[in-house]
Formats: sequence, C-alpha cells, structure tokens
Amino acid sequence: MPFEKSGERPSPKRALLAIVAVIAAWANPAAAQQTIDEPTLDPIFGKRPPPPVREVGPMNDEEYDQPQPWDPFRGFVGVLTILVPETTNLSVGVGPQYTPDYFGSDDYEFQPDPQVYVRFRNFLFFDDDGADLALFGFSGFAIGPSLRIAGRRRERDNPALVGLGDIGFTFEAGGFIATTFLDRISLRAKLRKGVAGGHEGWIADGQGTILLFTTKRFSASFSGNITWVDDNYADTFFSVTPGQAAASGLPVFDADAGFRDVGGSFNGYINIGKRWSVNPYVRYRRIFQDIADTPIIDQFGSRDQFVAGFHLMREFTFDM
Repeated sequence: MPFEKSGERPSPKRALLAIVAVIAAWANPAAAQQTIDEPTLDPIFGKRPPPPVREVGPMNDEEYDQPQPWDPFRGFVGVLTILVPETTNLSVGVGPQYTPDYFGSDDYEFQPDPQVYVRFRNFLFFDDDGADLALFGFSGFAIGPSLRIAGRRRERDNPALVGLGDIGFTFEAGGFIATTFLDRISLRAKLRKGVAGGHEGWIADGQGTILLFTTKRFSASFSGNITWVDDNYADTFFSVTPGQAAASGLPVFDADAGFRDVGGSFNGYINIGKRWSVNPYVRYRRIFQDIADTPIIDQFGSRDQFVAGFHLMREFTFDM
C-alpha cells in the first residue's frame, strides 16, 4: 500500500474505507468478480444481460408475516416455454411438418406450420396451444384463464370424410393450473369448453415437460401428454349419425366420453445465429381403443399418429 512505502500513517478515514472494502469482498465474492467475469450466455440466443439480483428474504417473524409479492415463474405454457429465454417477448417462425391429414388418419401430407410464441411480463403466454393468463399464484403454482382456437376438419381433407360434413374452427375457453420446479420440469393441466364454432364439448389436457440438457448452441426437451374429451366432443368428431351413415356408407356409431389419446414429443432448439434458431420436433400419439373404434378411424385410419417437422425461428425482445 502507498503509506507502507512512504512511511506515512494512514488517516482514520482511509483505514475505515479499506476495512469496509475487505469485508464487502469477503461477504460477496461474486460481486467482486462481476467486472471480470464473462457475460452471461443464453443457451439458445447467445449473450443476454445478467438476471436481476433478488432481495434477501425475511430475517425475522415480523417481516415474514408481512404480505409477500408473488414471484412469477416460467415454464407452464408448453414446450417452447421451457426452451426459449426468459427475456423473450416474441418469437415467430415457420416450417414444414409431415402430419396426418385429419386426426386418426393413416394418410400423411406436408403442411406449412407457422409458429408464434409470446411472453409478456410472465403474465401472458401465447403459443400454438392458445393463450394463458397467469392471474393468480401461490406456493409455486399459477392459475388463470386459458383460450384457444381449435382446428377444423373438412370433408375434402380425405375421401374417408365424405358425407360426414365439415367441422369448423372452434373458440375454446376455460382455465389452467401449472407449475415449474428445478428449472427443468414443467407440469400443466388445462380444461376448456367449445363456446363457438365447430364443437360445444369439453376437452382436458395434461402435459409434463422435462428439459433434457442445454448448451450454448443446443437445447432439448421431452414432453408427455394425455387428453380426455366429453360426450359432446366425441359425438362431433367420432360419432356417425344415421344421416351421415346414409351419405358416407359408414356404419352408425355412437362415441362416448373418455380418454382420446396419450403420447409424447421430442423438441430441440439449435442456435444458428444472433436471435435465429431452428426448432426440430417429432411427436407420437396413441389413440385409445374406445375412440379408435369409430369407423372413421377403424376402417380408414390408424391408432398411431406421427408428426415431424421443424421451425425456423426469429426472436424479438422489446423494452416494456
């Protein structure tokens, strides 16, 4: 130190400042190294700012009894949520997918598959499974409304559907409950009802996603899911009425409520540049026997459903 070389005695003020600096460095070595550490690297889109420092939790009973703010969490919408960076506000992409031409079909075709993913302040989440609003949270859970536009089925999609009539797009509304833990596992359940359009039934979905691994260039996850439908939904998509039987040549069939399908999917994210990535995926579903007994599937389709494709994604982040 300078005063050791010159033989000067340090002033009380300088000595006090030196002692405070030593104590601060001992108490928080991470902060002392902050200026020389490498920038935080996002596993998908490269560099991003370090996360904000959280305040120290309550230190006594009086503080603990005070109302505590809810700390929103990530990962309860879908597969993308557990892979895309927390700072993402908007990701858009498009790519081809190889998929059955209707649910239960054994005829496959290539289709364009646009993808939009939105995260707004850990409150609004939107992807290809709809929009979820995290209105309430407690003990690591989130609860709120869930909305979705479900796909349609048309007679012209496949000769097996001729005479059954078209089923239009459906606006579904309901709710969800979800949680994420260990920063790697996401669980969610959704219950929604068709309120306008193609069907008026109830549909319930359950899904679990685990982040398998993540590096600077590549991330991968696996998801398992199961779906249940009520009588109204089953009648709309899988029953064959006497009028439909006369028009299509299929036998009359009355579908009942029950589990529709169970399956899993593998999703990857490959960082190919600043804010650009490729998202390959494969999915498999196994239709439950009670649903697969419909002649729409039994005579012309398959219980095994596969989907494969990829998206070319571009991320956008906005200051709000």
